[in-house]
Amino acid sequence: MRSEAPLSAPAPFRRLRALDWRRWALGLPLLALTAGCAHSREQEEKEAKGFYPEEGDETPADKHYKVALGSFHNGLFDDARIQLQRALSSNEEHGPSHYLEGLLYLREGKTMLDAVEGEMCLQDASADLQRDRIDDLHSQARGAFVKSVDGFDDRAAGRGRAFNSLSVVSLYFHEYDRAAEEAEKALSTDFYSERFSALANLGWAYYQRGDRVEAMTELRQSILLNPDFCVARYRLAQVYLDFEMTQEALEEVQRVLANERCPIQDARRVEGVARLRLGDTEGASQSFEACIAMAPRSCLADECEGYLELAQGVPAAASTPAG
Repeated sequence: MRSEAPLSAPAPFRRLRALDWRRWALGLPLLALTAGCAHSREQEEKEAKGFYPEEGDETPADKHYKVALGSFHNGLFDDARIQLQRALSSNEEHGPSHYLEGLLYLREGKTMLDAVEGEMCLQDASADLQRDRIDDLHSQARGAFVKSVDGFDDRAAGRGRAFNSLSVVSLYFHEYDRAAEEAEKALSTDFYSERFSALANLGWAYYQRGDRVEAMTELRQSILLNPDFCVARYRLAQVYLDFEMTQEALEEVQRVLANERCPIQDARRVEGVARLRLGDTEGASQSFEACIAMAPRSCLADECEGYLELAQGVPAAASTPAG
């Protein structure tokens, strides 16, 4: 059985002041929540009866929420905020409105995070202030989701969704025990149908705590429930990579890369590291080059550039131990 030497982050990436790539990668579940991978408009409308009554019995808060939801899905975020303010003025305990309010905070935070780390990789005092603002937006999202939980019946699907979103926020803040607890609460909600998303968050919380076997179990279960959920597959590939199951990591991440709906830049890094461990320096170089090409000025591109230098400097024969 061939041994595989672990690869640490290259020096150029280690020099970056604030970036923790695992934290940066948390933009993925936020994207899933707001752009439709895990939480689509069709699913939202399908479960709407759990959020508000039939049309003839709607309250003013329900009506404003429905308009806000349509604005949100059409990218009219300012209008969505106005409608949510009206809904919450009518009923300050309206669970659906608090939930959508939380998603708006997450969307704004992700947009800022993309600008600071995904587009330019800014490392200056101004960027630090922006990161503080991003943290504040996540805190506000947490407050909105907590209010959303309290606004739903115990068995409502929306309550499970709110708990799952709380788990996303806790992952962002590196609060892994809390994230696991919130994901488990989402899974225990009777009519919550997006269990694959909560399982992916639970598995990632386990992984960050160092519980790799538990992480692998939950991420595999997430994929069984939804084979197209690219976030879970990407995370499982990372778990395999850390577990030195390199061939399995490569196969899993290639499934992610084959899905055109999942343009995950970091998946290219995982692919490159797996190929490099398996002795395919040419393939690894191509993976790292593809990673850089997806967002050339991002912080992740800096890391992939470091790995590319490593791949180009290691002869193929030397990178594949004998035996």
